[in-house]
This record gives sequence, C-alpha cells and structure tokens, in this order.
Amino acid sequence: MEIKRKNILSLQIDHESDVGVCRRKAVNLASQMGFDEVKSGEVAIMVTELVTNVIKHGGGSGKLVICHYSDDQNHQAIEFWCCDSGEGIRDFRKVLKDGFSEKNSLGIGMGTIRRFSDEMDINPPFASEFRETYFSGHSHFKNCIRTLKYLPNRHWMGTNRKLEIGAASRSKPGESLNGDTYLVTHLGPGLSVAAVIDGLGHGGEAHLASQLAREQIILKSELPVSTLMQHIHNSLQGTRGTTIGLIRIDTNTHRLSFSGIGNIEGFIYSPDGKKTLMSYGGIMGHNMRKPRVFDFDFKPGDSICMYSDGITSRWKIDDIDWTENPQRNAEYLLNQFSRPNDDATILIIRYAL
Repeated sequence: MEIKRKNILSLQIDHESDVGVCRRKAVNLASQMGFDEVKSGEVAIMVTELVTNVIKHGGGSGKLVICHYSDDQNHQAIEFWCCDSGEGIRDFRKVLKDGFSEKNSLGIGMGTIRRFSDEMDINPPFASEFRETYFSGHSHFKNCIRTLKYLPNRHWMGTNRKLEIGAASRSKPGESLNGDTYLVTHLGPGLSVAAVIDGLGHGGEAHLASQLAREQIILKSELPVSTLMQHIHNSLQGTRGTTIGLIRIDTNTHRLSFSGIGNIEGFIYSPDGKKTLMSYGGIMGHNMRKPRVFDFDFKPGDSICMYSDGITSRWKIDDIDWTENPQRNAEYLLNQFSRPNDDATILIIRYAL
C-alpha cells in the first residue's frame, strides 16, 4: 500500500505548556482537512491525552509528529506519532481499561485515546525515510504510540439503485430479543457496506453485543475493511462478543471485498458458479486473528448470500431461483431452514442486470 504524508508538523514536548500548543496545532490541521467541530474536538482530546502522558509518565520529554495521511485508495486521515523516553507500557491491554494507572492519576487517558482512534499501535515500525527526517538524533526515545483518525465521508442520503436487497431475521423461539442482526448502508451511489452479525449465544447479552457492532459499522463504514474489522473488535471488548461477515460492494468497479470472523457462512452466486467466502476463527471482542480481506469480481446478475449459524446448511444452491426477488428468497430460506434453538438471520444482495 502506498502511503503519502503531507502538512507534517514536528513538535517537541518538554513542558506542560506544550499540551496546549500541540492541541491547537492538531485541531487547526484537522479543521483544514475537513473534520467537523465534533471530530475536531475528539482530535483535541486525543492529543491532550497523548502529550499529557509524555509529561506525566513518559520521562517528561518527547516528540509529537502530526501528518495529513492518505493511502492509495484515497482514504484521508490525521496521523499522530508520539514518542517519549519513559519506561514503556508493560501491559498494553491493562492500561486500555479505564481506572488503571501506575501513578497518581485517574487512569483514563489510554482508554480515551483508543476510543477516539481508528487505528492505534504501540512501537510500530517506522518507514526509514520518515524516521530519518523526523526522529533522527532522538535515539533516547524508547516508546512510540501511533494513532490514526480517518476523515469521514460526507453522509450519503440515497441508496445504491443497482442493488436489490432481501433480508430476514428472527430471535430464538421463546426469546424477546434477537442476538442476530444485519445491516446495509450506502456510502455513495455506487458504494455500499453490509454485514451479518451473530451475538454469542442468545437473549439480552447477545442482542447488546450485536447491536453495538451494528452501530459501530454504521458510524465507521467509510473505513477500509480491515481497519473497520479491527475497530469493531476493539469496540466489543467487555461484551459477550460476536461473529461477523462484512462486505463492501463497489458497483462502479464491479468488485466486492469480504472479511469474516467466526461462523458466518457466505458465498457469491454467479452464472459461472459459486464462490465460497472464507471466514477465520475467533470471536470479535475477545480473540481475533489479524483480519484478512478477500476481493472478488461482482457483476450484474451476481448475488451474495450471508447467513448466521441459525440457518442450517442442508439447503442446496439449486433450491433457489437467483433471478427471483431477494426478499422472497430470504424469507423462504429462513422459514424452511432455520434452527429451532437459535437466532437466525440471512441477507441476500443481488446486483441487478
């Protein structure tokens, strides 16, 4: 992936007064990039916590580098590299929990940075040119935190008219709350994101986890698929967890990207045959391998089908007329092949001819 950085600011951190300087510089760049007032406020909080952490816990000396970041798919973000000379973080997972502190502080800083970041890494590798330009002569820096906050796309109020969508979902018989859910959201007239989500187990706890995942996908749907999967995983920590099948459809390029964790089944059906979607084992919010993203052709006449394990796999692809309305097919499969002891959800999206 080709990464470009511009409008790079390199700021020294030595004194408490540097907190305000760094915050103002970061907010100014965020505003120039197009972040709204709310998101610029989140940037201000992130930088305040990063720089304060250097002063209080990072040996009192450090450096903050701020960049306008873009990748080869034109995703725009504000990026921060914050390095210090402290003793480092012994247990990263522990410090992300609010209330943990090794010094006399509230212990909410790292958790706040994590919540407002779309990506966060501890001591990631530096590109050699980037290190030489902005961190040469600073061999005493022992620890670095890199965070990234993506610039949201302008909200699209329309739909993707090239897609026909059908979905059916029900809770486990006897349960009032459904632990499964699904979503389809449109980022533009030719770009859509969809998912099937299965909260672990069933009932209220499963419902809470699946709804939280659904909410995060809608809020962050402009993120690259792998980044979005990581963001969902981070957001679900402390919940029962979920399995997820996530897709991004681009009808401008006739391409589809898929990433899955857990037992969400899926395939693409086309006149040329069936392509199975491969999910990796794990539970979002608990244990997840690095997300893999698989890219496929997705052309007019093709359909994609994803379903939770509340739908049995006893049905055959030839049982369905894939030229039929997807809603009718989804309802038929739910009624005929759902398990009596689990929540069940199926989503079918057809690229109209």
